[in-house]
Amino acid sequence: MAGEANDIAYRLIVTAVDGSPSSLKAVGHAAMLAKLTGARLKIIYVVDTHITFQLGTYQQLAMETLEQDGAQTVAEAVKIARDAGVSDVDGEVMSGSPRTVIIEWAKENDASLIIVGSHGYSRLTYILIGSVADYVVHYAHCPVMVVRR
Repeated sequence: MAGEANDIAYRLIVTAVDGSPSSLKAVGHAAMLAKLTGARLKIIYVVDTHITFQLGTYQQLAMETLEQDGAQTVAEAVKIARDAGVSDVDGEVMSGSPRTVIIEWAKENDASLIIVGSHGYSRLTYILIGSVADYVVHYAHCPVMVVRR
């Protein structure tokens, strides 16, 4: 038990962003940890295809708009990390169910740590729409850090 702390090594930290203040704050935490540990930092933005599917004939336009927003958010997050001194950082816009894509990408790429922001939803909102952060905490293969606003 005493030697377990010495076995912790962050090789790849993945941070999911959505443009919210809490997700950008999570990038700051991820950048600090990546810099301290020498880990690679991957920033991902997931376009929620379920939301765009509901828009019918406007689906393609919505996807393009959300992908552009995602690219801008990822660029901002990468800049935050680089400004914090992280050199091994890149970002990517993906599509699908955010909760599923985050945990699947992290597992497929053997991430050491996932860092997500928490929106701080009210209990009613949480019950109605759920929480990506909560899902990731419960189903990720690796440790998860949740950063509150």
